[in-house]
Amino acid sequence: MLNIILFLLVLGFLIFIHELGHFLFAKKLKVPVEEFAIGFPPNIFRKKFKDTVYSLNLFFLGGYVKLRGENDPQDIEGFLNKPPLVKILVTIAGVVFNIVLAYFLFSIGYLIGMPEYSQDSKNIVILQVFPNAVAEKSDLKIFDRLLYLKTENEIINFNKIEDVRKILENFIDKEILLGIERKGEIKEIKLTPKKQNNLGPLGVRLGTVDIVKYNFPLNFYFGLIKTKNSVINFFLGIKDFFVRLIAGQKEALKEVVGPLGIYDIYNQFKALGINYLIFFIAIISLNLAIINMLPIPALDGGRFVFYFYELLTQKKINPNFENVVNIAGFVFLIVLMILITIKDIISKIQ
Repeated sequence: MLNIILFLLVLGFLIFIHELGHFLFAKKLKVPVEEFAIGFPPNIFRKKFKDTVYSLNLFFLGGYVKLRGENDPQDIEGFLNKPPLVKILVTIAGVVFNIVLAYFLFSIGYLIGMPEYSQDSKNIVILQVFPNAVAEKSDLKIFDRLLYLKTENEIINFNKIEDVRKILENFIDKEILLGIERKGEIKEIKLTPKKQNNLGPLGVRLGTVDIVKYNFPLNFYFGLIKTKNSVINFFLGIKDFFVRLIAGQKEALKEVVGPLGIYDIYNQFKALGINYLIFFIAIISLNLAIINMLPIPALDGGRFVFYFYELLTQKKINPNFENVVNIAGFVFLIVLMILITIKDIISKIQ
């Protein structure tokens, strides 16, 4: 229970930072804020200070800043009647705050040592464990280092990341011992590689990783580089996901996780130490930023599209149309979250 509470506090903190961005920019740009909320109703705590209600709500995975007049075009001082540039700045502020938070976390992480992809490294580690695959069922974890494969007759060392899949494919449906290093301890895990389409014989994504440290103030420079590269890689990953999905590769859906899947990943990172946990929180903060940047109605990216159109054309979007589209987008996102959570639960019980 304590671990669940800590996980919810981490998510709550990231959501708080996101909504704080909207809130502070709105206040600075003279947009009245009616409510600043973490989570969705029913209320746990609710307090009005000056013109704004501050609330903490039961459904913790979310939050919002309610701006005066955001659904009322007749409110002259309300959000919808503010200049397009003001609306754009308030809309993207949450994304900016999450990216800035990730930058500071990466910078702090480099001071104490942070996992970093290294093309020249010989440390072949697991970067992702796909749900319900051989690796998950065999209790392989994120950042386990792959060392060797053992059978009754031979031991084969893993020297290159590109050779791992080729070696394992020679032992499909055959029981083996997989030698790994976890937190400095050598373990042997019994498993049977399987054909799993594009997921590989184990159902993992591998990478070569070292622990990297930089002294002050270089850590802040490399934190910036890490943030930039991570944002680019996230967008490339999203593009690759949709390309595979359109091509009919249903296995891509297995890579999508909801709150339960994120909780499992959190547990694995937390067990590895504070530097891995800082890295995890930074990555989730960037995830939150980039997902919100997607041009989907109800998300910041969807709203940005409307207001950017206003800025370019100096023509206001019909507020009723905008409201209907955003409500439809919100319903779609809630249904999608429910379906992903159901998928995570099914993966756990299979």
